[in-house]
Amino acid sequence: MANRDNYLILADGSSTHTLKWIKELVDYFDIYLISLNGLDKTILEYLPKERIYILNSSVNQQGGNFKLLFKYFKIKRVVNTILPKYVNAHYLSSYGLLAALLKKSCGFKLIQSTWGSDILVTPFESKVKYNLAKFSLKGADLITSDSLFMSKKIKEIYKNSNVMTFPFGLEDFNIKKFEKDNFLIYSNRILSKNYNIDKVIIWFSKLNDCRFKLIIANSGEMLNSLKALAKELNVESRVDFIGFLSTKEQKEYYKRAKYYISIPTSDSTAVSLLEAMQYGCCPIVSNIDANKEWVINGVNGYIFKQNLQLSNGIDVVEVNQKIIKQRAIFKNSIKEFVKRVQSI
Repeated sequence: MANRDNYLILADGSSTHTLKWIKELVDYFDIYLISLNGLDKTILEYLPKERIYILNSSVNQQGGNFKLLFKYFKIKRVVNTILPKYVNAHYLSSYGLLAALLKKSCGFKLIQSTWGSDILVTPFESKVKYNLAKFSLKGADLITSDSLFMSKKIKEIYKNSNVMTFPFGLEDFNIKKFEKDNFLIYSNRILSKNYNIDKVIIWFSKLNDCRFKLIIANSGEMLNSLKALAKELNVESRVDFIGFLSTKEQKEYYKRAKYYISIPTSDSTAVSLLEAMQYGCCPIVSNIDANKEWVINGVNGYIFKQNLQLSNGIDVVEVNQKIIKQRAIFKNSIKEFVKRVQSI
C-alpha cells in the first residue's frame, strides 16, 4: 500500500459527528485525533490508541473558550510529533481557533469544519468574537459548511474563504419497511430556548383533532418548564417526554412518526431533519434559510406557523427519500471532499 498522508482531526471525541468523520476518512488517510472532551469508545474500532490524544478540558459550544489557549503548547507538541499534512478542526470558536494559531508555526494545510452556531451566532455576540472568527477563517485552506446559508455567512465574515458545502449527512440508506402512525408527531431537538419547544407545545394544543400525540425526546434546561406548560394547556396526557435516546431508539420513532417537527430560531442543516426525511416523515420546520434548502412548503413538508393544521396531511415518503439519496449520503460527500482536500 502506498504511503498515506497524516491527517489530524481536532474535535470533540465524544461527539457522534466526530465518529462519523473518522469512519469515512480512515479509508483515505492515516487519521489521528486530539480531543478536549473525552472519547466515544466506538472510535477505538477505527483508530489505534496510539493515534488518539485526550487532553481533557471543558469546551463550551457557545464560545468563550479563552482558557483553551492554555492547551496550545501541549497540542503543539503533539502536532510536532505527528507532523500531519492536514489538520481538520471542528467547531470554529474552540478547536478552530487553536488550529489557526498552530498553523502559524507548524506549517500544515488547515481545514476548518463549521457546525452552526460557531458561524451563525457566536461571531455576532461581540466585536472580539467576530474578529476571532475572521482570524480562524482567514487561516484556513479549506472550510466546510453544511448549508448554503451558512456558507454565505462565512463569506460575509471573511470574503476570500474557500468554502465547500455539504451536510453532515447520513451514513447509508438501508431502510426496511415501516408503518406510520398518522397521528404521531415527533420532536428530538434540545430542550433549550433556541429550539422553541414551548412554541411546539402551544401549537400542538391548538390542533383541532385530539387524536394527535406529541413525543418530545432529548434533554435540556427547559424540561420542567415545558412539562408545566403541557399541564397548563391541558395536553399533558397527549405529550410524552421520553428523554435522551440512543441512535437505535431514535430510528424506531422516525419509522413510526408521520410528522417530525423542528423549529429552531437559528440553525444550519440539522442531521435530525435529514434522518427524519430518510424515514419518510413529513417535516414541519421553522422559516429559516437552512431549512428551506430541504423543505418546500406544501410539497415535501411544511413551514411552521402557529395556525398550521394537519387535517389534510401530504404523503412525502417517496419524495423525501429521493432527496436524501441524491443529496445527503455522507460517504458520497466525503469522496468529493477528499478530492478537494488533496488539491489544496
